[in-house]
Amino acid sequence: MKLVRILPLLLAPLALAQVERAQVDFSFVRQLAAERAAEPFAERGEPMPRRLAEFTPAEIGAIRFVPEYALWRSDRLAFQLQLFHPVPGAPPVVLREFSATHVQALPFVGSYFTYGMLRNPPRLFPELGYAGFRVHSPLNRPEHFDEVLVFPGGDTFRALGAGQNFGLFARALDTGPLAPNEGLPRFTDYWIGRPLPDATTLTIYALLDSPRAAGAYEFVLTPGPTTLVEVRAVVTFRSGAAQPGFAPLSGMFWYGENTDRPAGEPRPEVHEADGLSVQTADGTTFWRPLQNPSTPFASGLAVEKLRGFGLLQRDRIFEHYGDLDADYHHRPSVWVEPLGDWGAGRVQLVERPARGGFDGNISAFWVPDRLPAPGVPFELHYRLHWTQEEPAAPTVAPVIATHVGTLPEPLGRLFWIDFAGDEIARRDNGALDADIQVGPGARLLRKSVRKNPANASWRVAIEVVAEEPDRAVELRCRLRAGYTPVSETWVYSWLP
Repeated sequence: MKLVRILPLLLAPLALAQVERAQVDFSFVRQLAAERAAEPFAERGEPMPRRLAEFTPAEIGAIRFVPEYALWRSDRLAFQLQLFHPVPGAPPVVLREFSATHVQALPFVGSYFTYGMLRNPPRLFPELGYAGFRVHSPLNRPEHFDEVLVFPGGDTFRALGAGQNFGLFARALDTGPLAPNEGLPRFTDYWIGRPLPDATTLTIYALLDSPRAAGAYEFVLTPGPTTLVEVRAVVTFRSGAAQPGFAPLSGMFWYGENTDRPAGEPRPEVHEADGLSVQTADGTTFWRPLQNPSTPFASGLAVEKLRGFGLLQRDRIFEHYGDLDADYHHRPSVWVEPLGDWGAGRVQLVERPARGGFDGNISAFWVPDRLPAPGVPFELHYRLHWTQEEPAAPTVAPVIATHVGTLPEPLGRLFWIDFAGDEIARRDNGALDADIQVGPGARLLRKSVRKNPANASWRVAIEVVAEEPDRAVELRCRLRAGYTPVSETWVYSWLP
């Protein structure tokens, strides 16, 4: 690339960086990813200076970016960029800003940060880079720039819509069980597009690399009441992956209405999402309440043609959480909307044990039936919705609650499944029945279907007994009027 004169792209301290003439677009980043995928994996980026590697948790927690140094702040654009300091667990990556014709790296500037208790902060070289970045925009009121999108390092990111608090993460890729000593995929390079004066979107490109795969990603951010992040990805696996997971979402489910409350906990529920929703192309919707298992547990829903899936926080009632600080009722649901035909595959849910409200124990992702072959690029295009609304509202009555109790019978369990919707609210008690399926390993003892006179919802109560312990049983339930389904399908994986 030819070196040219310095353009006024950045604030004064950053203007010392070299500016190069280049057209950055998805084809540009895709070519770089293809070149990486053709080579053996190698660790990249600057090593962590020893003084940084020795930072204590208290020292790390005291580091703050100075908002006055946010990129584009003085230009009065619709977006501003703040940067994350490299620390143990968040190694440096390469950040670049690009315009229509030029690109330049963002060198590390120590004066952009305050260091709290540190009287003599380490002197770090400009080539170090940053651990990640966050995008601010006037999300909730015009005069204030709120956090709207965060890339904290690794391959994770998360966003916010208006009135929301951070919760679920999205990730670039789930590569399945890792080989010994194999690190998780991580973004190593970013290109962040300088927005035009009237821009309502922000474009970001990223390179992903790991021993298993390399890839190119494009993110187009559109903030709003529902914030959208459109993602385009091309991933090439260096070796085979038994269960590659695309468009992964992750979050925390400690306990809820379908689980026991831990002893001494004052909060009725603690979770960032309460269920997995999956919708097929014909409009059929499945609802899988989340659980906190005693051992890792995986389950999947096979789909011929996917309309979307997501981890949803359907319960928006404050009293069901009672937490004035965490605001779980304002955590966003995240919905994955495929753009184009993804073909047949399954939505995989992985639940791991959680012992507290900071354990990210839930993952959901798409696994195609036709697995990517090593060395062959695999392309996927989708849109992420970060919202407090029902992102893809079912045309039939949704599940609004699942309660679980014990029975006198050994290995017996009682389930209350509540459905609500305008159409079924108008029906009289006795007008609806329920289709119930009990998988191998258990049998149905009895069921009842009743309208709740308090709120016009409908409850299906089922009593099930297992044939043996520690054998997972799949349960399904939906309401019907005659032979016509009038609710989404409740799916539950029960481990007696």
